[in-house]
Amino acid sequence: MAFRVSPLFLLLCFTILPASPVAAEDLWIYGSAAQGGQRFAAGEPIEQTIWILQGTNSILGFSFGVSVEETIGTVTSVDATAVLLTANGGGVPEFIDVQMTAGGFTVETVICSSPCSGWESGTFTAPIFEFTVAPLVDSGSHVICFTDTLGSPPVPISVTNSQETVTPNDHCATICITEHQRWEFAAHDETVPYDRQTGIAEVTGTLTIGQYPCVFPPIGSPGFAMGLGHDMAILQAISVSLAPPLMEINGGNGPDWWSADIYPNGITLGVVASLVGADEFSFEGETEAALVHYHAVPTSLSGAGAPVITILEWNDGIGAPPVTNIILPGDGAEVPGALIDGTITFDPVDVPYYIRGDINEDEKVDLADAIGLLSHLFGGAPGPPCAEEGDVNADEATDVGDPIWILNYLFSGGAPPSAPFPLCGSVGTDDCPAVSAGCL
Repeated sequence: MAFRVSPLFLLLCFTILPASPVAAEDLWIYGSAAQGGQRFAAGEPIEQTIWILQGTNSILGFSFGVSVEETIGTVTSVDATAVLLTANGGGVPEFIDVQMTAGGFTVETVICSSPCSGWESGTFTAPIFEFTVAPLVDSGSHVICFTDTLGSPPVPISVTNSQETVTPNDHCATICITEHQRWEFAAHDETVPYDRQTGIAEVTGTLTIGQYPCVFPPIGSPGFAMGLGHDMAILQAISVSLAPPLMEINGGNGPDWWSADIYPNGITLGVVASLVGADEFSFEGETEAALVHYHAVPTSLSGAGAPVITILEWNDGIGAPPVTNIILPGDGAEVPGALIDGTITFDPVDVPYYIRGDINEDEKVDLADAIGLLSHLFGGAPGPPCAEEGDVNADEATDVGDPIWILNYLFSGGAPPSAPFPLCGSVGTDDCPAVSAGCL
């Protein structure tokens, strides 16, 4: 039921004889996330509910304005809740008026005019209106508040109960336009080139913890636990280590306790900053937390004609007993609002084969190769077609130590050249311009 009445009628309806103070009524704005900040993706409608906290006396009516700054967005709808529409002894209130204004809206409601029993007595909290805002902003933290400045004349913030008219405590809503949750665990995507002929590859995955507070400043964390799964047909976890930011606490000595376990199908990690509460982690924004080194299972990659993609998936079932993904903010435990899986893409490339030490590319290593390398180093002769062929000891440099290495191997029982030797091959993705003539 909706109709207009004169301000005088409203004044009569809301004029009650003074009485002794009663429990204060409160008005709140919040959505499903309640207080402490609500999160909405860019472009997502901002849906909010107005709640009333009733004191010990029956409510006869209320009024208020809600300010939505035009820079935030436009109010598209304001609707009375089903609860309010049965507040008058199971029926509709006598008067409900909603007025859209520039910068928000106003509400004036009369449950029933005196004398009447009003909305049932007894302390309770009930939703009374729902409204939706079409946002204009695409990021940031914003506030939606009650106001007594909207309307002509301005509509006051007031609640009339069976004893008196009071100005209730009112509580704003803070919203964040963001793609992030309050806490996030993320496994980062990685792309790794590898030799399709051998299927040999390795990669280090980076795990991060992000804290994105909406209202409150970032809070410290005494610890966390992680469980991350992988496809054991493609990956084998080799090691787990803490990332450098975590090693900065406790005066640079790192956390007091941490433990990592490796399983065929994943890894687990538990970390406690300080066993006596002397320090804690600071996760503001995205912070590197751990590094996991993997080897590929060669048989899963060798001969592949297209990239092989595998997932690093957060999993609460890894370990014995299973480890749950949790973060400890302050004294409590909290499941991160987002567990962001990662992918590893193994990108096959054709790596030219060669024999290390085969300077003249005749498919063998002999005295001619040592002489050829000495001529290149000291006589101006051309170097080997592939620089890796001249780096006999694999120290990432071609110098006098390399021909001496060949001579010691040939005549003094020294160590052989580093791999690939004595057969054609490659190591990782060596940078040779073409396949060695000795390997064709």
